[in-house]
Amino acid sequence: MNQYRKETFMKVIKDRYWLLILVAIFLFSFILDIYLLTRYSLSYGIDGAFYDIQVRNILNYGFPASNDPPLAYYLLTPFVVVTGSSFLGIKIGMAFLGSLMAFPAYLLTQCYINRKGVGSKIPALLAAFLITVNINYFAMVGNFMQNLVGVVFLTFFMYFLVKWLENISNWKKYGVLAALFLGFNLLTHIYTGALAVILFISLILFNILFKIFKTHKTPKLDLKVMGIMSLMIMVCFMVLFVTYPVMFSKYTTVVSFFNITSTSNSATGAGIMGSSINGSVFFSLPYLLGIAAAIIMLYRGFKENITDMGKMKRNTLLAWMYLTLGVVLGVLSIMSTEYQSRFILMAFLPIALIIPLGLKFFENLAILKYPDKKKYTTLLVTSIAVVFAFSSFFVASESFENMSPTITLDEYNELLTIKENQSQNNSNTVIVAQDFQIKYWVEYVLGGNVSESSNIQQLQEEYSNSTIYVVTTGNGTTSGMQPNDNNAVFKQDNDNSGLPQNNSSTLQQNNNQPDNLNNPGSNSKDVSYSGSFLLPYGPPILPNSIDEIPFFDTERQSSQNKGPGQNPMDNGNQSSVNGLNGPPSNSTDPSNFTPPSNFSPPSTSSGSIDGGNFDGRSLKGRQLTLSGTIIYSGKYFTITRIN
Repeated sequence: MNQYRKETFMKVIKDRYWLLILVAIFLFSFILDIYLLTRYSLSYGIDGAFYDIQVRNILNYGFPASNDPPLAYYLLTPFVVVTGSSFLGIKIGMAFLGSLMAFPAYLLTQCYINRKGVGSKIPALLAAFLITVNINYFAMVGNFMQNLVGVVFLTFFMYFLVKWLENISNWKKYGVLAALFLGFNLLTHIYTGALAVILFISLILFNILFKIFKTHKTPKLDLKVMGIMSLMIMVCFMVLFVTYPVMFSKYTTVVSFFNITSTSNSATGAGIMGSSINGSVFFSLPYLLGIAAAIIMLYRGFKENITDMGKMKRNTLLAWMYLTLGVVLGVLSIMSTEYQSRFILMAFLPIALIIPLGLKFFENLAILKYPDKKKYTTLLVTSIAVVFAFSSFFVASESFENMSPTITLDEYNELLTIKENQSQNNSNTVIVAQDFQIKYWVEYVLGGNVSESSNIQQLQEEYSNSTIYVVTTGNGTTSGMQPNDNNAVFKQDNDNSGLPQNNSSTLQQNNNQPDNLNNPGSNSKDVSYSGSFLLPYGPPILPNSIDEIPFFDTERQSSQNKGPGQNPMDNGNQSSVNGLNGPPSNSTDPSNFTPPSNFSPPSTSSGSIDGGNFDGRSLKGRQLTLSGTIIYSGKYFTITRIN
């Protein structure tokens, strides 16, 4: 009996080895994400506490404070409730959601079928690894998290869409799931939502025109599906526009992607990576071979006849969808637009899907031509997959050091000190942050209506009946105040949700500071990455690096080295708080700020606020505060009341 069970177990392991490896890839990605995201207690990236603000608002009022599509914030909320900390809960939630992409990536690659069913599952497992372990993914999981959640839903949508259109009458299963994930995309992020709509329209139109071309008949069911889905998309947009009126302007920004006169080359994942990735990532040999394989698959599809109007060859649909995805993201990544870096970051999706498809395609060709050498072919494919996977991990690991918050724990604690010396919020008070890299932290800790601007005249006109306080950074210099030792430990504060706003025990246990942070918002080193023409991401492997291609720019571009008048970087989630979504009751305001007893403020801000450092960020801070009176000047931050 025991021998029988042992044999049965070994048979299951042999037949289902791919499932064990797939689960192992998911767990590896999840654990790696958790390790990287929890090295520092505070939230990561340029958006910083943006997601903490949204979750806090959901717990307090039932809806987020942002005007963005809200689904991602609601998905992260349960993780915050379970962990009792928004800093930790959001990180665990993002690690889990991001790692889920391994499963649809595997299934999409397995959608490729050969009439004789030859080939291994190695390319599909490679897709699962490449999509969750690459440098672009890590730039998004710690920074553009809402964008990444949209990519997760987009991957699931692509799989269910192909499975549905393969047999369009099977709408009760795959049709419903495809429509559901399309809605999830629209309710998560404008970029991935728009991309999902483009893929759907492209694939359904291709499906209809292909059938008309082959059969000279009109596929009525396909036309009905296109009409119903188009109506659902319109209804989804209407719900968004009615619920969040500003969403109309959000989605119209898609047009601005094609503003080729823009010269902005925004930082890719500021706070995560020190260099911007460029469009050369699409010109590696493995990717080009994958594109060639998709074109051959599409050509073969055109040669085949259609015997059932309700069915379509899966390979043909897969090839067309991959080519559409590659062309759209390739063009948007190469074009110089304000949001170019976002699309370059999303390049990991076609790279992780098209390269394994090409590997699987050529594996099948080799096995069909040399069936007696199948083992050697499988061994070669496995070796290539291992090299590709290792190279992707190696290049990604070069960016791990730069994954950190945009402020240090000391800077965060100084904001808490400022908060402790404030009175309750006044509706006639407006707080202005120097830039988006500190805006969300100021808003998270101090609450209230926090804006970001560099035009003091515009601020005074917009808030003519309000008192304006500008929060700027001090570049690490002490001006007027040196906190005493009593300020080293701060009391724990609770918001309306019952969750600790600041988990002091966690911060004390995990308070190692990023050694590359010299001032708030500057958390990435100058790092240069080398790509290889022979590998998906790099590094160069041939002598003298003759296979090197410029995947990454060597010049780091971030907001702290941009002076006034220069094009702004892609400032993450530039969202304001709704008028209906007031700050939590514990939000405070500096209108009646009482400085510590050891502080003697200067009378005006005509002196050097920023320690004499005339970089872009400090100059911007000086422009904001030239006509104001300093009421607080600490080691890291300065608060100025505008006259």
